Amino acid sequence: MKNNIITTLSIALTTLFVVNFNTNGISQQDAQYSMYMFNPLAVNPAYAGSREALSVTLLGRKQWVNIDGAPSTATLSIHTPLRNEAISLGLSIIQDEIGPTKNTSFYGDLAYRFNVSDKSKLAFGVKGGLDMFSASFGSLRVDDGSDIQYNTPIRNQLMPNFGFGVYLNSESYYVGLTAPDIIQNEFEGSTTNGLQSIQNRHFFLTAGKTFKLTSVVDLIPSFVVKAVEDAPLSIDVNANFMFYDKLWIGGGYRFDDSFIANIVYHFSPQFRAGYAYDYTLSDLGDYNTGSHEIMINYDLDFLGKGFRTPRLF
Repeated sequence: MKNNIITTLSIALTTLFVVNFNTNGISQQDAQYSMYMFNPLAVNPAYAGSREALSVTLLGRKQWVNIDGAPSTATLSIHTPLRNEAISLGLSIIQDEIGPTKNTSFYGDLAYRFNVSDKSKLAFGVKGGLDMFSASFGSLRVDDGSDIQYNTPIRNQLMPNFGFGVYLNSESYYVGLTAPDIIQNEFEGSTTNGLQSIQNRHFFLTAGKTFKLTSVVDLIPSFVVKAVEDAPLSIDVNANFMFYDKLWIGGGYRFDDSFIANIVYHFSPQFRAGYAYDYTLSDLGDYNTGSHEIMINYDLDFLGKGFRTPRLF
């Protein structure tokens, strides 16, 4: 009985994603991250170069473990300032899978950064690239196997897109606003009853700040608001405690969805790694054992100018 329920949930998730993303929108299509504060370049091109180093981040997420076809995401992001420190470049590769669908994104980032005070910088960024979308519905159990929606695969559909962002940061705070997908591409073969499945525009507002509690403990609250046209807001609020400039321990709450716990450790001034666990609060929590996320980050001072460690934002 439980396996049948899980299979039904899997089919429902896939159908929502592929068939019912019409012009009215239903929910978010972009990948979701619990450790968004350690992976801003995935959505905001203006973040490029802000760590004052060649920064490489790997992040993997497995959502709703034990539900067949649940989202799975892998991200690689690289960014660096140039010798002309006002200009920064970035690259993001994201593979996101839901059921029989897979979307692989390749995006380049360009940011222009300048001082607005002795301790803070403002950046404007643009990103551009391609989404490569594919779907194979042969593994789905459906009532009508002759339905063209389920027996017509989508093979590596290329969809160009671009976005922009703004990022203000200092040693103690950051604020970012971005729209990473501007073009509303239509998925091939997606027209149903006059409705079309499209890539909906997404908007992200992020912010965080450090408060020095003692000589060895910092409090770092943060939040992200994710908005999609004609869909409910998604809001994450988080709080981390940082001990001895090395160990982050914290958690958060995704409204009407899950509790989040995370831990991050700086193994050296250049290298840090972390893990996050989501405990599902919605009805899906009865059928999964939570979501897992792993992050690895390495900073390289290839310009030879040195950089402050630990660099929080």
